[in-house]
Amino acid sequence: MHAAAAEQKDWGIAGDAKQVRRTITLTMSDTMRFTPGRFEVRQGDTVRLRVRNAGKMQHELVLGTADELAAHAALMRKHPGMEHDEPYMVHVAPGKTGEILWTFNRAGEFEFACLIDGHYQAGMKGSIRVIAAKAGKDTPATAPAAATHQHGMHQTMQASQPHGNMSGGMHGPSSAGQPYAGEQQREIKALSGQDIQAYENGQGHGFAKAAELNGYPGPMHTLELAKELKLSEAQRTQSQALLAQHKAEARRLGAELIAAERALDQAFASRNINAESLNQLTRTAGEKLAQLRAEHLQTHLAQTALLTPEQIERYQTLRGYGSTMPMQHDMKQHPMMEMNHGQHH
Repeated sequence: MHAAAAEQKDWGIAGDAKQVRRTITLTMSDTMRFTPGRFEVRQGDTVRLRVRNAGKMQHELVLGTADELAAHAALMRKHPGMEHDEPYMVHVAPGKTGEILWTFNRAGEFEFACLIDGHYQAGMKGSIRVIAAKAGKDTPATAPAAATHQHGMHQTMQASQPHGNMSGGMHGPSSAGQPYAGEQQREIKALSGQDIQAYENGQGHGFAKAAELNGYPGPMHTLELAKELKLSEAQRTQSQALLAQHKAEARRLGAELIAAERALDQAFASRNINAESLNQLTRTAGEKLAQLRAEHLQTHLAQTALLTPEQIERYQTLRGYGSTMPMQHDMKQHPMMEMNHGQHH
């Protein structure tokens, strides 16, 4: 990959130094973290990202959507020696400082990450919120009219909300007095496009935090860290089977949750609702939400039963949660390997 001329990306376009309105300094460390791990800019701003490497190993910062960065990280893992150089990335040697000039001309939630093999998998990434320009305010010509690209927004929402579909004010343009402005155009008012996409794809959406952050690994990240965890062939096979089964069940339940929310939305939209039907519709939606969350948590229980205590502790370290187990896992108390995972509902 070689440096390219300014090219419009979902997350913006290469900036001009003469148009810089703001400088943001980010520090990279060998703990596989960025400081700060999140920042906000306004749509149309050209920003100088000054990136300092405070560690003793090479690091980099790459801008993109969650999906783009994940795909790029997977490619880098297969070809760790691959050279890549684009306007939206900077590679910084230990003790040095680099910079990116970038115009954030599209609103939404985006990410930045170090894609060096092992660094991304250890959680070296952060999030960016590009606040939509107010109606009637000029934006650069490169910004598409009324466009809001929010790829990967579910990843950022996980950091602040356990259930994205319940955070109505988190999506779209907002101000102190108009938190839901623009959301009346949604197909289902209580769900953003990112919520719907996450449920349809069987994505985590923050549902498994109670397990993940208390020392119960999930299959997706376990497989991503297979080499570091020294998974046996049997563990790989069982984890892959668990992940496939989980994804299928999560997609099924996600589709049912979307249908339940759509029915509730349509009942209000048609003015065909009363106290009795409201109770039934919300009960159905609540049950689907609970089932979906349980599916994600059950999967973490099942994955934990496949690992040794040493692998679990290593997972904790690699994921950036610390090197000390928050609890001791007695594998004999987790008969999940014998469980028909799809039948727990």
